[in-house]
Amino acid sequence: MLLLIYPFLILAMLGFSAMLALHMAALAGSIWLFQAFGFKLFGGIFIVWIPTVFAMNRLSREFKQKDIWRAALRGCPNWMRKGLWWLWGYAFFAAFALPLLSGGGEQSPESTARSMSAIALVFYSTAACVLFSASRVDKVDAGRQCINGHRVSPLARFCEECGAPLAEMAGPSTETPLR
Repeated sequence: MLLLIYPFLILAMLGFSAMLALHMAALAGSIWLFQAFGFKLFGGIFIVWIPTVFAMNRLSREFKQKDIWRAALRGCPNWMRKGLWWLWGYAFFAAFALPLLSGGGEQSPESTARSMSAIALVFYSTAACVLFSASRVDKVDAGRQCINGHRVSPLARFCEECGAPLAEMAGPSTETPLR
């Protein structure tokens, strides 16, 4: 399964990078890149989203619906999860609020290019984060333990056995070792 994830993860990251370049050009007022390559890159979203859906189903299969994103992104580093949520907020702003603020709701080609590329950025980045998480989740889940050394389930915040905080949440110890 892992060998199938990597090609799609690379495609998602390349698609994100290309769409980011188109989005930056659209923000600068140049839409010829978007007109030339934008719709081709939109097709790439469907290519990376099919394995993303399968990976997300595998990652969140044993979890409640309210924890679906925590389960799907548990293999990602913290900065990647936060960056994804910031990008979701930015895309919402760029797609809905920015056109209203800039032109009173009328759709210019520049506004359309900015909005559409921001939405495509969200799809590519979400696919990249979920696929990255799927590639690392076995290692991350195996290493979760409390400060007393008990294994902890993937989404637990405290040890189910002793109630101690997780080793990664406890941080460095402030106690001096006994001699």
